[in-house]
Amino acid sequence: MSEKAPVVITTKQAKGQINHFGRSLVIYIVLFMAVHYGVPWVSEHYPAALMGMDADLASLCLSIILLVFVAAVPFSISAKFLNLDISSYLKNPRLRGDRILALSCIGIALNLTVTSLSTLFYFFFHTRSISYPFLGSFTTVEKILSNIAYFVFFVVVEPVCDEYIFRGIIQRQLGHYGRYFGVLGSAVLFAVSRENLVAAIPAFFVGWYLSLITLRYHSILPSIQVHIALSMFLWILDIVPGNYLWLLTIFIIIVYILAGLFMFQKRVDTGLVRYGATEVKLWRILLTSSSIVICIILFLINVYFSMH
Repeated sequence: MSEKAPVVITTKQAKGQINHFGRSLVIYIVLFMAVHYGVPWVSEHYPAALMGMDADLASLCLSIILLVFVAAVPFSISAKFLNLDISSYLKNPRLRGDRILALSCIGIALNLTVTSLSTLFYFFFHTRSISYPFLGSFTTVEKILSNIAYFVFFVVVEPVCDEYIFRGIIQRQLGHYGRYFGVLGSAVLFAVSRENLVAAIPAFFVGWYLSLITLRYHSILPSIQVHIALSMFLWILDIVPGNYLWLLTIFIIIVYILAGLFMFQKRVDTGLVRYGATEVKLWRILLTSSSIVICIILFLINVYFSMH
């Protein structure tokens, strides 16, 4: 028998494989819910437990530690049980700088567009979101440390760890059932891991895009680079003072123009849905796996609390 012959597994076996990484995803969501809701509660009732740190700084420091832990321990254990060779997904495809620029500009334009539309939920559903009042303010040592922690988490740690988790492990495993199912399925779970609808909608489309990049180059390194570029762009938007908004507007217009030119020149593969991505049986298996059901319930709890 050929080594490349497909392996036939039962529905029960497929659910067992999904639950291997699904349990790690539950841990991921629960830990970040604990930080999101727990740190403000501790700050209010037991401020001494924060050892003098501001609640935002404590939350960011905890988030960095927990995300690295979840990627390095539960998800790495899942990858080992699933016999996923993640090292093969860390190969450098040696993309030219202009290709990375093209992929990044399209990703940024996609995120800006979808985020603009998703903010409608603020008005119709009164959705609350996480805000950081210290961003762009460097007047005190605490604010400087908070800005550094924010940068480390959102621009460095989160892109690297999330690409390892959602593209390196989840997409890789789901891709065994269908390559394009892996693309779409990992994007859905990426959205489910967010804290509210306003964050989940852009996460789905950006996750879909990053999954396509991973599939195209058989490596998570390009998606990490694009994710970092996207996070860096959003970080710049957050810290630039209000009197420079005109400069940001010009910057955003340039990004949209470049994205349009790159797509017009067909320098990237923009195909979104192909055979297998919408196969009902695969989705039934994924969405009825016990750990994924728990993830969806936790997401709905997050959505509920974000609206109250």
